[in-house]
Amino acid sequence: MASNTYLEKLEVIRTFKAPIERVFDAWTNEQVLAQWFGPEGFHVSDSKINLAEGKKYYIELLSPEGNRIKHYGTYVKIVKPYQLVFTWILENQQCKGSEDQYSDTLVTIDFTEQGDHTSIKLVHEKLPNEQALDGHQFGWNSSLDSLEHYL
Repeated sequence: MASNTYLEKLEVIRTFKAPIERVFDAWTNEQVLAQWFGPEGFHVSDSKINLAEGKKYYIELLSPEGNRIKHYGTYVKIVKPYQLVFTWILENQQCKGSEDQYSDTLVTIDFTEQGDHTSIKLVHEKLPNEQALDGHQFGWNSSLDSLEHYL
């Protein structure tokens, strides 16, 4: 029987022409996050970040169709400016791959300084199925495109 573990884990690596502190801040500062987070055409309509281990974050996106998509979870580990680990709750997000689902997933972002550039490795684990994997692959890659334009 074939293993489907590859369906449960998404990995994205990107390099940005910005210092590590600026890239880390883009993920952890509500005002900055609101300027870039989300796939193309989506906009942050509300966000709350309590940047401390064991504390919560909340990000609400407004889709081009007017749907409100809520993202939330808890910070598991913070090593400023090198690593963020947080839960990512999928709860009927009304986006491809997450409709009518509940799943407690995990996102790890490692930030690596490379001269005047910063490389990030984003790993999203425990995705429930291939549809969720595909939807989040699109979402994360499009969001990171937006981050690149912002930086």
